[in-house]
Amino acid sequence: MPAITVAFTAEELAELYAEAEELGVPVERMARKAVCESVARGRRQRRRAGGQVRTGAHGLFEAGLRPSDGEET
Repeated sequence: MPAITVAFTAEELAELYAEAEELGVPVERMARKAVCESVARGRRQRRRAGGQVRTGAHGLFEAGLRPSDGEET
């Protein structure tokens, strides 16, 4: 699976790990979900702001698909 590297400050990383532990999920899964949701939200906002009308699904979240969380099923 392709990957990206994201740099965090020590404080940001500590917050991510604390949140993941509280939720009982691996930090990688939580971070991936947050990034994917942020991208989908940004796309929706840009479409609304630009007054663009689109039909059909564009992207995983709009299509109702669940992206891989990095774990094999």
